Amino acid sequence: MLPLAQGPPTALRQPRAARLRALREQRAFQYVEIEENRESPSVWSLFWSKLWEWLGGLFSGPTYETKGRYVIYGLFGAALLYVVLRLLKLDLTTVLGRRARTLPLPYEAMPENIHAVDFGRALADAEVAGNYRLAVRLGYLLVLRRLTEQGLIQWQPDKTNYEYVREVAGTRWAADFTVLTRQFEYVWYGEVALTATAYPALRETREHFLSLLTRAAA
Repeated sequence: MLPLAQGPPTALRQPRAARLRALREQRAFQYVEIEENRESPSVWSLFWSKLWEWLGGLFSGPTYETKGRYVIYGLFGAALLYVVLRLLKLDLTTVLGRRARTLPLPYEAMPENIHAVDFGRALADAEVAGNYRLAVRLGYLLVLRRLTEQGLIQWQPDKTNYEYVREVAGTRWAADFTVLTRQFEYVWYGEVALTATAYPALRETREHFLSLLTRAAA
């Protein structure tokens, strides 16, 4: 135990009022927190904030029991349906009642052996059936056969059309054959549905070219 201090009580010194005022005015002794100015969030930030808040509420708490679990069931069901359709190789457009357009004549899927096709009969069948898109294709194959017979191109089933265009380049047939090639690719690969009024102009262009080849070979 320390002995009690003996003697008169200690007198407390008070700082001068001017000194206290000066200290209060210094920033280091101001302990009040000043709220900094913050930029307001953007619309995009508010959107994501609200979205995550909504998703959090949807999949947790009482909302999950009434709505959230049904959303999950629907997502799993859609994923399962997609997998089944892919495994069965079903076309969704046919499942929904839309069928792909089919052509009535068999020449569309045949091997393109231009030397084994009766083009006169094939073209007549396509035109009678109103399948003018197929008629344009058959007419282009006929042009290729005539060019092959005259030694202007070397036909091969795996060649591209523009390989034939390059073979004909520099000859008197180059410009007209390029036009025929563009017409064919636009109609056939672009799947343009030709009408009975539009087809005759294409047929006339093809027949004029074939007649020039015939006269040149005579």
